[in-house]
Amino acid sequence: MSLAIDQLVEDACKITGAPPPDWMAETAPAFTSDTSADAGDFYLIGIIGGKDIGKSALVNAIVGNKITLETSHGPGTETVIAYCHAIQVSSLKQLLEREVPGRYTIIEHRIDILTRQVLLDLPDIDSHWAEHFTVTQKMLRHTLYPIWMQSIEKYADRAPQELLKKVAAGNSPQNFIFCLNKVDQVDLAERVARNNGINTAKPDGNAVSPAIAELTEDYAARLKRVLEMETAPKVFAISAIFADQYELPALKKLLTQQKTAIVVRESLENALARQKRSVQRWLAAQDLPARTQQLDRLADHCREVISDRIVEPLLEDSFRRIRSDPMYRQSMLDDCLSRRVHHWPMIGIFHSIYSTIGTLFRKATRSVAAPLMQRDVDALVDQYLMEPPHGRSLCNAIQTTFALLQQSNPKFSLLYHQKRLWEPMIASEASVELRSQMISVLNQQRNRARAQFEDQQSNSICKTIRIFLTIGALIWFPFLQPLLKSVFAHVPATGTTAQPGFFATIIDVLSMSYLLGMLNFFLIYFSVLWLIIRWDTERRLDRQIQNTTQLANSESNMGQNVATQWLHGVLSPIRNAQGELKSLESRAAMLNVLP
Repeated sequence: MSLAIDQLVEDACKITGAPPPDWMAETAPAFTSDTSADAGDFYLIGIIGGKDIGKSALVNAIVGNKITLETSHGPGTETVIAYCHAIQVSSLKQLLEREVPGRYTIIEHRIDILTRQVLLDLPDIDSHWAEHFTVTQKMLRHTLYPIWMQSIEKYADRAPQELLKKVAAGNSPQNFIFCLNKVDQVDLAERVARNNGINTAKPDGNAVSPAIAELTEDYAARLKRVLEMETAPKVFAISAIFADQYELPALKKLLTQQKTAIVVRESLENALARQKRSVQRWLAAQDLPARTQQLDRLADHCREVISDRIVEPLLEDSFRRIRSDPMYRQSMLDDCLSRRVHHWPMIGIFHSIYSTIGTLFRKATRSVAAPLMQRDVDALVDQYLMEPPHGRSLCNAIQTTFALLQQSNPKFSLLYHQKRLWEPMIASEASVELRSQMISVLNQQRNRARAQFEDQQSNSICKTIRIFLTIGALIWFPFLQPLLKSVFAHVPATGTTAQPGFFATIIDVLSMSYLLGMLNFFLIYFSVLWLIIRWDTERRLDRQIQNTTQLANSESNMGQNVATQWLHGVLSPIRNAQGELKSLESRAAMLNVLP
């Protein structure tokens, strides 16, 4: 069989869980197309039949010599008797030694017109010794042209017909030769006449009585039904002990004509076509479209159950709670404010002082929330997701949900045999993975908030304003303003319109005399500036969070994205099986259109 078909069957067995066709088993008696010419430039013709059928007598009649022992009692034919040309002995021996070591006998001949043909006498198919049938099974995998031989007593038996069906699943019925032996027992009177020297046999094979013809027609009809053929095959009515009577001469003539390489190649192609049809019937029996629909329904059911029991009540709800948690908002505000004041000279000192005071105050007034502020995002996720207020942890939810799915559908266990999420350890690993994803998304939200302020701090105008409001104030009030006041106080008034004390008055208004003191002034000034920066940061952060909240029903919602991503991950075994099954269905459809 071609490698593509072998791979198709192997994949189908793996995906569907169905056993491979019986005729494709390693010990099956079906012909495999990759063997006939591998051992050398020859082809095999094997005589197959049960005990006391007359196989050995037929071999002797065809060859014209007694090369195999004829037995009507005892174990019967126990080994393979091979009749081949001397030039094929070496190649044939390699094949036999590989398949049936020590259980064969090779008889040489030097008939030049039969250099490529090897005739085999195989052990009985109904032998009580199992090893006999094993030998026949192995050799049938190499026999391109089986001679299926039955006697008039056994041709209607069911067991040989079942075996023939298995053999023919891998070989074309056109390559078979069917014989009905011992027909002489049907026509005793005619046999006596022949023994008395009256020769009634004809080369065209018509020297059979109506009773024999009726038997062969009945046998041919049975073969047609078993092999699912359009027309009944030719059945040779023979008597192996009368080599020159009935249709044995015609059979002998057929077997003593060597087949050409073209004919052998056509026979191989017919065998391949038969194998392909057998695979097509086997694939049709697997009902791949129905399996695909069943898997689609399972995926929809699992997605619905997981969404109802985990995604909506835990993931999305936990994310909404975290995002609206005052401590989370305060943590984001402190982070963004710290990064923003880092670019303000002097303001960072005041921010450090006030943030320390704020932390101490929150610890004193909100002792429960204080540890949460220290653990930050990880603690929030653990509080709302891993150990939610309602008492149903994520790990427990995953385990119970997948246990429910596993009990409701037997196929679920097969799909998740490598990821048993109903087991505590695997469920815990899945919850930890989801926790990491949630923390990552929340950190991404915080990073976007930081990035918003980072971009603004790099603006040149903003830099100038920050320097003017901080360094400029430090230069102006302690140094520049008193010096200017002193200078302008001694300049006389000139011109008729100028007022002598105008500049001095301006400098005096801007002097530090209006303040309680230089230190108090800067404390108040930078404190107010810090409060303004904090208020502006909080306002922008609230606006960003509000914008995210307004997108709660869209694909931009981060909680839904986390839930969707996690759900996509846990359903990957089902999704992979869907893809494999659809691919298999497509390949099976392609097999139907291949020649």
